[in-house]
Amino acid sequence: MPKYLRTFLAAASVAFASGVPAAESPDDAATYDRILSLEGDWTGHMEDPLSGPPVTVRYESVSGGKAVIEHQAPSGSLPVVTVYFLAGGKLRATQYSPAGNQPAYKRGGRTTAELLELAFDGGTGFDAEHDGHVHKGEIRFVSPDRIEQRWFHYVGPKEQGVTHWFLERKAAEVEPEPAPAPKPPEPEAAAQPEDTKR
Repeated sequence: MPKYLRTFLAAASVAFASGVPAAESPDDAATYDRILSLEGDWTGHMEDPLSGPPVTVRYESVSGGKAVIEHQAPSGSLPVVTVYFLAGGKLRATQYSPAGNQPAYKRGGRTTAELLELAFDGGTGFDAEHDGHVHKGEIRFVSPDRIEQRWFHYVGPKEQGVTHWFLERKAAEVEPEPAPAPKPPEPEAAAQPEDTKR
């Protein structure tokens, strides 16, 4: 296993296991700006960072930067969309699940500069006391080009499982320079007439 990955996993595991904020919590606007910084394409794996099922995520800034759409495409599952925005200066998010429900979230009390906790804040299309839904989430900002996500799946008030995603920012594809147009052939020199004797 590469050294950078061992370091990445060790730091992330300690941080997730501690559950204790490492620093003063940033305000909602600063947290939203951090989400904006994720704009672009991300790839990775679920559960195991090297061999788990592949997953892709795309963050898209829309409405003049007033909302961020997160497009999740986990392998073997239908795509999920989550929209992040500020409402009255407070961070909010709504997830649009292929199950037909829309759980809502707010910035949780464990949020730090490195971790966004998405705390359950109601929603539509389901009964939180009985139905299955994604009850809460976490986004860990490991580095500018690495993040982790955890999504906590509930049925009613009971946790049924957690999915853990390891993601890296996909490098922007550089389009190759177009090949120069071939030069037109140079015209052949006109044949000189032979001198004639008079």
